[in-house]
Amino acid sequence: MRVAHITEAPRGGVLSYLEEVIPEQLRAPEIERIIAVLPAVNAGSFAHLGSAKLILKPYPHARGSLIGMLRLAWHVLAVLVIEKPDIVHVHSTFAGVIVRLCAVLVRFRGRLLYCPHGWSFLREGSPRTLLVLIERILAFRSDRIICISDHEWHEAVQAGLPARKCVTIKNGIAPPAGPAPPRSERGRPLGPRRLKILYVGRFDRQKGFDLFLDAMRRVPDRAEGLAVGDYLTDPGRSHAPPANVTIRGWCDRSGLDALYRDADLLLIPSRWEGFGLVAIEAMRAGLPIFASRVGGLEEIVVDGETGRLFACGDVEQIVTLVTQVTEADLARFGRAGYDRFQAHHRSDRMNSQLLKLYAACARADGFRREFAGLGSARVPRPR
Repeated sequence: MRVAHITEAPRGGVLSYLEEVIPEQLRAPEIERIIAVLPAVNAGSFAHLGSAKLILKPYPHARGSLIGMLRLAWHVLAVLVIEKPDIVHVHSTFAGVIVRLCAVLVRFRGRLLYCPHGWSFLREGSPRTLLVLIERILAFRSDRIICISDHEWHEAVQAGLPARKCVTIKNGIAPPAGPAPPRSERGRPLGPRRLKILYVGRFDRQKGFDLFLDAMRRVPDRAEGLAVGDYLTDPGRSHAPPANVTIRGWCDRSGLDALYRDADLLLIPSRWEGFGLVAIEAMRAGLPIFASRVGGLEEIVVDGETGRLFACGDVEQIVTLVTQVTEADLARFGRAGYDRFQAHHRSDRMNSQLLKLYAACARADGFRREFAGLGSARVPRPR
C-alpha cells in the first residue's frame, strides 16, 4: 500500500501529529511507501528517519498566498499522477481544498482521507456560511473525513457533512520512557514561591496568546511565564510581554518535554481548538492544565480532576484560578492527568485505528462495511 501525507501547515499541532504517525507507518509491513508533501520548514523533523520507504517532497511555504497555492497544487498533481498512491491522507483545511480539487482534475482513483485538524468554520470571525458550503461541496470527494475529537465529529454532522463519511480517531502521542516523576522529585521547592506557567503554541489570537500575556501581567508576584512558539502569520503584530514573561522560540520534542517537566502548569487560553495536542503532551509529563472551555479541550481536561477549565476569554477567571491554586492541587492534577493520558491518549491506539481505516478503504467491500462504527451517532455530545 502506498500512502501520501499532504499538508500546508507549518509546525504546530499538525507537525506533531505527523511525527507520531509517519514513523509508526514506516514500521508497518503493509505500507510499502510513504510520500510526504509538506512545507520545507517541517522537512527536518523527518530527515533523521533515514528510511528508503519515505519520500519527502518539501516546498517553500507561503500560507494563504496565490504562489503558495500554486506550489502546493503542483506538488500534489505530481504525486497523484506519478506516484499513484493508494491512500491520500490530507491534513488541514487549506490542503484539503487544494488536494480534493486536484483529485477531481486528474480523476484520481485512490482513496482520499481528509482530516481538518479543527474546523475552520468554528474559528472566531470566520465566514461560517461560506466555509460550511465549501466543506459540504468537497465532502463528495472525501472517502472518509477523520475527526480528531468527538466535538469535531458533532460539529461536522451539525454543519451538514455526511455522517456516514465522518469517523472519529482521537489524537494520541507515544508514552514516556518511564513513569512521570512526582512533583516533589522535580526539583521544585514547596511553599510560597512564584508559579512557573508555561504557554506552548503559535503567538496568535486563536491560541489566545494575548490572553496569556494579559493574565500574566496581572499576577507579577504570583507567577512567572514562559512562552514557547512564534508568530507565524503576521510577525509584525507582536505583543509586548510583561516583565514576568520570557519569550523563546520553537523547541524540538526533547527540549519541550524538559520544559513540561520543569513547569508548574500549562495554560491553554485558546479561543478555538479542534483537539489540543499540547494538553496531552503536558499530561504525559504529569503537568496540570488550565484551559479554555472550548472544542476538544473539554474532552481532554477534566475540570477539578486533571486541571481547571475556564470560560473562553475570561482573564479574570484565569487570574483567580492561578491565585487560588495550591501545591496540593497541582500535585493531584498532575497525577490524575498522567493516569488519564495512559488510559485514553496513547498513540498506539490512534495508529492502530488509522492503519485499520487505510486497509478498509483500500478494499471496496471492507470500506463499505467494516469501518462504519468509528465515530457515529452513538458518541455522546460533550458537555
